[in-house]
Amino acid sequence: MKDKRFVHKAKLLFWVLLFAAYSVGAAGVVIDVLADDYSELSQVAVTTVHSPEQTRRASSAQIAAMYRAQSGTPFSSLPPGSTFKVVWPDGSSEYVMIVSPASSLGAQPIQGTQSRVQGGMTVPAPDLGMGTVDVTAPRHLD
Repeated sequence: MKDKRFVHKAKLLFWVLLFAAYSVGAAGVVIDVLADDYSELSQVAVTTVHSPEQTRRASSAQIAAMYRAQSGTPFSSLPPGSTFKVVWPDGSSEYVMIVSPASSLGAQPIQGTQSRVQGGMTVPAPDLGMGTVDVTAPRHLD
């Protein structure tokens, strides 16, 4: 009798942990560069979706490096192949894929995901089917 209860609890725990791990893994990352920590990066302040691809790659790599440095698990956050959404200072945004965490150009903008600001309104990018989680740095009230 105790064995059946233990097996039932173990199965339930397994499914709960599997669901939790999938939920965390399926959530995307949105990084708003207007947050205090990202706005001071040298490349980020001048970047928009209209910037040349090399500039966007360098800016995205700086943002990814800063995000990794602030996370609790810097070696496992934003691994190669992961994607995140960047909201540039002018309000335009795009999705970026990590190619190599060790390279200064290790982030690649994904073509067709750029949303531009036109007439004060943002033109949305196509839906990639990825959920998003807002992970902007907390704003300090001084």
